[in-house]
Amino acid sequence: MKYVITGVRSKTHLVHIAAYIRRELESATGELDVAHIGGGRFLARSSVTPDDVRRFLPDHPRLRLTFPEGAARWHHEAANLTYIAVGAPGIKPWIRLRRDAPLRPIHVVVTDEGIGTYGDWRTRRDALARQGAHEPWRTVRPLAIRAADRGLTGERFAMYDKASEWALDEAIASEFRRLVPAAAVPGEPSDRVVFLSQPWVDLGILRRDAHLAHVAEIADAVGAQGLRLAVRPHPAQDSSIYAGYEVLDEAFTAEADPSIVHAAGVVGGTSTALLNLAALYRLPAARLVEPGLEHLEGELGADQRALLDTYLPKATEVRRWGGLQSSV
Repeated sequence: MKYVITGVRSKTHLVHIAAYIRRELESATGELDVAHIGGGRFLARSSVTPDDVRRFLPDHPRLRLTFPEGAARWHHEAANLTYIAVGAPGIKPWIRLRRDAPLRPIHVVVTDEGIGTYGDWRTRRDALARQGAHEPWRTVRPLAIRAADRGLTGERFAMYDKASEWALDEAIASEFRRLVPAAAVPGEPSDRVVFLSQPWVDLGILRRDAHLAHVAEIADAVGAQGLRLAVRPHPAQDSSIYAGYEVLDEAFTAEADPSIVHAAGVVGGTSTALLNLAALYRLPAARLVEPGLEHLEGELGADQRALLDTYLPKATEVRRWGGLQSSV
């Protein structure tokens, strides 16, 4: 059986794909030929290496993993093909795969991109605007993605099930939990609260001094609870701006980092990592609105808002924050 993967921009994406591949290994008897096509990234610092792919995908004797280059990326000798895309099917990759074998069946599987997966064309347009995209591209691209998603997707392999009141998919949840080192459980309750950052400074949306003032305000509020703040920078962010704080290693995906999983709690703006950590481990969490980003809450789609409200407390300003709590 042949599988082609595109669109991976983070280690978290790899965990979702690993869960799908593991399911396929359990149901199939033959060899799984998996081709990872690289190139996906978010800002210059965020990328996934072949070593990351080898480390996160299942280590199994029936799994043959390759990293084709050039024209070989789209030429695959297989009667049936499964195309695994992140977030939505890539139109160009699908066309290239179809052009290689016009009559070959292509089963398109879409895995989670993050909280953006549960948005709509409007939320994607707003996200592109935050990343600096201009019109008409920032409107045309979300509409094209929506059309491709509706017309090409054969199976959606999502972490949260809207039809089941946003219940976790246990196969994906287990894949995240499997990555957490069992020996990393602390002997004493942790006093660490982890701030999950976003690359707003790197994107030019927030000034560095204003962002650091926000982090300092969070540190003071955490300290008032008898706890201490550590920072987990977004993989696409320049972590050097957090000098003076404990900065956690980025080698793990946040959802499998024992320093975070066993922390006293997590705080930050609305993000995929904050949501997943609260859902996977019932970690006490706080959605804290950063000054200058108040509009982001109003830009959430209806499904995104319902999903967040299932697992996280309501968003609040730091000065109104009453302390860590869990909503699950």
